[in-house]
Amino acid sequence: MKNKGFTLIELIVTITLLAIISITVGVSVSNMLANQKEKKAENMKEEIENAACVYVETVDDSLTEISLKTLIEEGLIDKDLVNPITKKQLDTTSTVKIKIENNEKKCEYELKDVN
Repeated sequence: MKNKGFTLIELIVTITLLAIISITVGVSVSNMLANQKEKKAENMKEEIENAACVYVETVDDSLTEISLKTLIEEGLIDKDLVNPITKKQLDTTSTVKIKIENNEKKCEYELKDVN
């Protein structure tokens, strides 16, 4: 009589391989999600800086800093600003610094938890 089925060793090897594959996929997906959050945060930072530069160029060329609240009130950025990394609302009293480098205005905003 011939037994049909898998041996214990075959089952253990199969389960081990499936575990290794699932761990590898899990780590890859986790890293991909973290990178996506960082990219979203960087895009938000650039959007805030661009809005500040537009405001300075069109309204008051002598400003050295501008608050997020002013940019929101002028309709240059959305009022619901949430940091994609920390999931916390941005402080509307925080400011964008405006510097002049090589006769060119440069707007810089420090978004916490972003490289």
